Amino acid sequence: MAELIPIPFPSLLKRIYYEYEKNNSIFDLPARKFYRPSNEVDMSVSFCRNPASNPVGPAAGPQTQLAQNIVLSWLAGSRILELKTVQIKDRLELTRPCIDMATIGYNTEWSQELRLEESLREYVKASMIVEILQKAFQVSGFKFQDKPEACDVKLETIFDISVGYDLAGIQSPQIRQWLQTMRNASVLVEEYRKEIPSEFASYRDVQFKTEIANSITLSTFHGTPADEIERICEFLLTEMDYHVIIKMNPPMLGRERIEGLLHEKLGYTDVEVNGKIYEVNITFQDAVDVVRRLQTVADQRGKTIGVKFGNTLEVINKGKFLKDKIQYLSGQPLHILHLALVDEWRKVFGAEFPISFSAGVDANNFADCVAIGLVPITTCTDLLRPGGYGRLPQYLYNLEGRMKEIGARTIEEYIVKFGNQNLKSRTNPKSQISNLKSAILNNTSNLLEESLNNLRYHYQQNKKPPRKIGSHLYLWDCINCDKCIPVCPNDANFFFEVEPVEIQYKNIEIVNTTWREIEGGIFKIEEKHQIATFADACNECGNCDVFCPEDGGPYIEKPRFFSSWDSWQRWKTLSGFFLTKENDCVVLYGRFKEKEYRLVLKDQEQARFYWDSCSLILDWKTDQVLGIEPKSNSENIVVDMAYYITMKTLLKGMAETTRVHFVNVGVTI
Repeated sequence: MAELIPIPFPSLLKRIYYEYEKNNSIFDLPARKFYRPSNEVDMSVSFCRNPASNPVGPAAGPQTQLAQNIVLSWLAGSRILELKTVQIKDRLELTRPCIDMATIGYNTEWSQELRLEESLREYVKASMIVEILQKAFQVSGFKFQDKPEACDVKLETIFDISVGYDLAGIQSPQIRQWLQTMRNASVLVEEYRKEIPSEFASYRDVQFKTEIANSITLSTFHGTPADEIERICEFLLTEMDYHVIIKMNPPMLGRERIEGLLHEKLGYTDVEVNGKIYEVNITFQDAVDVVRRLQTVADQRGKTIGVKFGNTLEVINKGKFLKDKIQYLSGQPLHILHLALVDEWRKVFGAEFPISFSAGVDANNFADCVAIGLVPITTCTDLLRPGGYGRLPQYLYNLEGRMKEIGARTIEEYIVKFGNQNLKSRTNPKSQISNLKSAILNNTSNLLEESLNNLRYHYQQNKKPPRKIGSHLYLWDCINCDKCIPVCPNDANFFFEVEPVEIQYKNIEIVNTTWREIEGGIFKIEEKHQIATFADACNECGNCDVFCPEDGGPYIEKPRFFSSWDSWQRWKTLSGFFLTKENDCVVLYGRFKEKEYRLVLKDQEQARFYWDSCSLILDWKTDQVLGIEPKSNSENIVVDMAYYITMKTLLKGMAETTRVHFVNVGVTI
């Protein structure tokens, strides 16, 4: 399908309520993996003059594209969320699959896949849901509360806009209006307030934020000229009145440094950098000159100008999974390149200049990144690996542990004490570090040196792809590892339960107005636990295929469910299903290789199965045929009852309310 369809606001909230109540999870993230902040340390930071409870969050990528993604990021501990990049060209046609995390990480997706209006609404919906959850949770036990004022811990959260890619697009009326609405979304907030379902009725009078964001991380194409970047930033700082962070590109290090690090130091000799980027990319000195001039503009406006290290690196695609000739590098090697850029930048601008960071951040190195004064520290690749969003809380627990270990109460104390602890481990330590600036500079150079020598960033430690076991996926049954569920950033994959069966069934032959049973076959399901895909949240990125031990791809082989008649009809070439209610009946529409069928159930007693232009009336409990309505002509018809049994099994599985997901929350719950 490869096109995302946002989930309606009431459906998101209803699913949150009932899934948490019945399954102790939200969007398939178990409550035990929600991040629970500690009262023993204060990890709060300031970003673009706004407070945040900690410095971590997702980069502008798959984890901040849809409302449920953003909520998942927040539940896992993110407090500075860089929203997926928007641009004037909002009808992109990206190749699929577009994400390959088999080793270090590559992708070919780079911008929001929704329309501008859809993106705006997703971000407003997400902001409101986060506020509801902040107030609904009593943080100590994560129980829903009846009153909005029940939150006992501050959870300051920042949404940071990412926008691209050129001056003309950013100055267009559409983007101007979009940015203005993100500063004042009161109309949308009031619209969605009216849609808050009865389950959260007590939150309808909450004074929701109407300023969704006031900072922008500017993403420009590899090759955008320095003067255009400067003019974009001036426009955003002045006319749009935003704080601005500029994403910088790795080629600023120069060919010799980049390829020396990649090939000689880290051993990624198979990574071929796209040579054209060295000719067109902004140079380090140009970047320095641009930022120095912008500092004056920002100071005059009372705004922040900062940089982010950074953007991805264009490399030649030598694999078979992704289709584009050029792909974007992420993960461990990019971590080293960006650390090198941070070190070089600080040699020029010192410790106080605001730097945010992305590339290869995970639970092992997050606390180190905090120790060099980076805000925010964003992650993407790691959250696409097994465990998904559930990997994020460990970042913060590790930082808490490090802070307690060295006796630091705040982040500033941690940075200084980290630096002094580092000095003790050296042979001839200099005098103790006494201030934050010195600690940041010292920690930065030390971390780069240590990381370069850390084998976890080298090719030999990152060359092995996930193991495949040689079997192929089918509609039913698999090895039940469930890896495909958390690695989907959109929560498109989910599990449901059915009764394992082995049925010797008969097909039905219809001649005129009579019918008889004829030879059929065996329908067999071995596992109670089954996997399905919610099509509207699946953009066929391929990440579940990468980590599935079996071949075929869950998003391709497993039952695909659409949320509406329109989306089901729109994709007539795709097999799939649509569950709905019609005239007090539960109805399942099914498509198998472009042939469509329908199963209608009323009162758990009788079912009607539509096959071509005839239909069968069946006893729901016994599957006995009670009657037929044949075609008007006398042509013989053979009804393959395997399709009926398949659809009946799916209908029962989807209608079962002990497991809450996007398919049943709008129909049977």
